[in-house]
Amino acid sequence: MAVMAPPALRDTLCIEWGACPPGCSDCVEACARARGAPRITALHLAEVSFHGALACGQCGEPACRDACPTGALVREESGVVRLDQERCVGCGACAVACAWGGIALETATGRASKCDTCDGRPACAAACPTGALRWVETSALARRFGHPDPFTQGVNLCPGCAAELGFRLAFRAIGPDAVVFAAPGCACMLACGLGTAATTRLPSVMSLMTNVPSLMTGVARQLRRSGARTRAVAFVGDGTTADVGFQPLSGAAERGEPIVYICYDNEGYMNTGVQRSSTTLQGARTMTTPVGPGQSGKAHAGKTQAPKDVPVLMAMHGAAYVATASVSHPEDFAAKLERALAAEDGLAYIHLYAPCHVGWQAPMDAAVEIARMAVLTRVFPLWEARRGRFRMTHPIAHPRPLGDFAGLMGRLRHLDEDGLRALGRTVEERYSRVEALCAALPWDEPGGTHGR
Repeated sequence: MAVMAPPALRDTLCIEWGACPPGCSDCVEACARARGAPRITALHLAEVSFHGALACGQCGEPACRDACPTGALVREESGVVRLDQERCVGCGACAVACAWGGIALETATGRASKCDTCDGRPACAAACPTGALRWVETSALARRFGHPDPFTQGVNLCPGCAAELGFRLAFRAIGPDAVVFAAPGCACMLACGLGTAATTRLPSVMSLMTNVPSLMTGVARQLRRSGARTRAVAFVGDGTTADVGFQPLSGAAERGEPIVYICYDNEGYMNTGVQRSSTTLQGARTMTTPVGPGQSGKAHAGKTQAPKDVPVLMAMHGAAYVATASVSHPEDFAAKLERALAAEDGLAYIHLYAPCHVGWQAPMDAAVEIARMAVLTRVFPLWEARRGRFRMTHPIAHPRPLGDFAGLMGRLRHLDEDGLRALGRTVEERYSRVEALCAALPWDEPGGTHGR
């Protein structure tokens, strides 16, 4: 039986739907200057508080192409749906066929007009003041995650699991020259196998929650002693990292052990019944931080404490490399994995935001959108530090309302205005702390940010 090759990833124009500043039309003006007439539309619907932009999505099976009677529309190998205006007769069939409004008739010429991405240099993206509109080079991203997936396709994790996505992405970037370490938790099945069957092609070690960095230290030192370049890489949860196993992690960072430690943070002990961890968001409902009246008559309102800022604590150790990352921003995650692997003179730590749609009471396809909104609302800032020197990798100058994030999941839906304000203060304090560190202890390498 022939095995079909996976579809090629192509560069694309990405529009954060509804994230444009009210009244902004910079993209439209830039497109008009570059192409003579705008091929992107600004949508400002003040009555429903929606502000966004619309351009051709370069469909894989474009209805406009199929409806064109003259063959003026062709989908190229690059993925761009190209319009030959010389063959266009202005019948308008393409505009009627497009359900998304991505192609229209120009009144001045009487012919169709649509976005062609400016051949990979879209003027609209360059003009966007907030990053809501950007050019994403997914072909480069494919090269960064170019190693084969070392894990089997069949695992018994929940459908839509963000931790599984992060696990697979991490080791597609890291490659085959690694030993993977895991601890009890949701995603450990990818490393430890199912029954007597292996689920990974990599050498893997199943540890206790209390001694992951200690076990990694012994293996990493022996690998170095033997002259091997193989990296010891952990992929473990926030319970192991922030709570049960924090002391050996702190010790490994202080000693400068050459290990790579990735914490996937789903903000709770999801594998044992959705109990709170120290990284659980303030106000969140879990089985151990309930919402509603208690037996004593006192009302419960979710977790009362602010989340422990583990990545900042790790950076304060002076670790070789520390970063936050999110499953919603794979290009940023890939760049940080490369830096972590390059840091051979001490511990590299990545704190990966991986929402659990089950424990967070959200639809099974919601994890990536929740993660993206966490970044856009400043709930989870993306930054990196090397030897205690900081920089933001995705600064959010105009954060989305916190309610846009809280409304995506049941665990925060109980928060009233006072609860959202309290959570908002915690969020802003966390973001401001990192901003202050970036200003006081700036990253000591030229080049600016590497991921908007």
